[in-house]
Amino acid sequence: MWRTPLRWSARAPLGTWRFGARSIIGPVTDLGTRPGRALRRAAPALLGYAAVRALGLLTLALWSAARDKSAYTLLTARWDALWYTRVAELGYGYEVRLPNGDVHSNLAFFPLLPWLERLLSALTPLSYADAGFVVSLLASLAAAWGVFAVTDHVYGGRAGVCAVLLWAVLPVGIVQSMAYSESLFTALAAWSLYAVLTGRWVTAGLLASLAGLTRPVGLAVVAAVWVTGAAAFLRERRDRHETTTTAGDQAGRETTTVVGAREQSEAATAAREQEPGGEIATVAPEQGLGEAATVACERDRNEAATAACQPDRNEAATADCEQEPGQAATAAYQRGQCEAASVACERDRSRPEGPSSGRNRSAADAGGARAVGHAPETGTASLSGRAPDAEGARTPSHSPGVGKSGGTRVRRALGMALAPVGTAAYVLWVGHRTGKGPLGYLDVQAGWRNGFDGGYAFARFVGDKFTSFPSALAGAGLIVGVALIIWLYVICVRQGQPLPLLVYAGVVTALALCASSYFGSKPRLLMPAFPLLLPLALALARARTRRSAAVVAAVAVASALYGAFWLNGSGPP
Repeated sequence: MWRTPLRWSARAPLGTWRFGARSIIGPVTDLGTRPGRALRRAAPALLGYAAVRALGLLTLALWSAARDKSAYTLLTARWDALWYTRVAELGYGYEVRLPNGDVHSNLAFFPLLPWLERLLSALTPLSYADAGFVVSLLASLAAAWGVFAVTDHVYGGRAGVCAVLLWAVLPVGIVQSMAYSESLFTALAAWSLYAVLTGRWVTAGLLASLAGLTRPVGLAVVAAVWVTGAAAFLRERRDRHETTTTAGDQAGRETTTVVGAREQSEAATAAREQEPGGEIATVAPEQGLGEAATVACERDRNEAATAACQPDRNEAATADCEQEPGQAATAAYQRGQCEAASVACERDRSRPEGPSSGRNRSAADAGGARAVGHAPETGTASLSGRAPDAEGARTPSHSPGVGKSGGTRVRRALGMALAPVGTAAYVLWVGHRTGKGPLGYLDVQAGWRNGFDGGYAFARFVGDKFTSFPSALAGAGLIVGVALIIWLYVICVRQGQPLPLLVYAGVVTALALCASSYFGSKPRLLMPAFPLLLPLALALARARTRRSAAVVAAVAVASALYGAFWLNGSGPP
């Protein structure tokens, strides 16, 4: 299947497809600098998303009407939506004590969505519930745009459209249209990841901080920013070390070459003093490398001097240099030799010429060029071991925000510092409010029977399904579903998705599967993990357009029916 090795960025195994992987470093793309053009590019994805969600809402309205229920109430005033509305209206401090002793406190709900509901309600005639519904609808469109932006940046527009449609037709996609915080969180997370991919670290940190004010899983966005930033710092440090080492080796080789040439010139002079015509080489010790070139020019008069000008030591040094890793060191070494020979020839031309020296200089120059060699001017590798970019194209180093300037490193550090501010601020405030310190928020979640147990509660829930035959089928289905999620993540790794996407999807998946929360919420908790859909989006993008459209339409109908059944039936989501 996909055999691409894991790197910081994706290299999709789609060499023959026009939506191959793209670099994630370099100038900010049009998606970031030209909103109008970016919106037009994303228009097919957004229109398709709106159509799918409209189908889901229409189906819910018809289903609810048939059961004498209000679809709007199900979307805006039930379950978590009601809790967010109460926070917007009454503030924090409201709680419900259950007969079994559990305490459900509204401190469990992060504040960004209630703040937006309160703000919109203050600016418009909308109620808090209406404002929450409007915020959710707008946030879902922003989330769809963010999913498209990330996928388009990595794999191209066709795959981006498919990814958005797959996110829209999830079985629990109806939640995207409810007054819940999932759509708002996904929008902030997607655009934060996009900012990381394009090297805009301060923007990424601010959006990650806002995501941390939206849901507890905002830690996944923080982790993506931190891990990618740390990897970029480590890569820069490694590149600087390699550059310093290579430069030192190059300088040492050039010094050895010049010293060796001078020693060989002196040896040639001593040999010529014992032969006729030695007066030409006598000045070699005084002029050094330049007179060695002159001796080479007299090939037709003395073959021994010609052999001396073709030093075996220089050829051996060149061969050794070519065996060094990276073409950059070889090219620099050859250029250094060529420049030394050029200087020597210039000194030679400034001396008075003998009767035959002018006649043989052209041959000597050609021989010198052959002996020294010239590094090619085109396609020469840099010291980093990568070929230079053509026409300013982005380098395929797949390192988000790796730059040589100090400003880039400062912005990256600032973005990393901003990322956890939202989550940390709210958690610490809850701890202060409850009087239980930094762990006070965990106590609030424990009142809802939420926690992190490594998946023990979930495994026990699945195991209990195998106590009888009908429920055993449900247990088998759950195992298949979890295996599918893990398999998709493995495919993401094998495809070499960008590092921030892998970190983000991995943390979201781990928190959803390994939490001890109500099982019915797990599909909803997995919804923000949109990078898991990218392998399916790529497969869908390969297919013919008609076939892809038919598949999406069929799944959209099934999703709409399931969403209507779900909200009118077993809920809460």
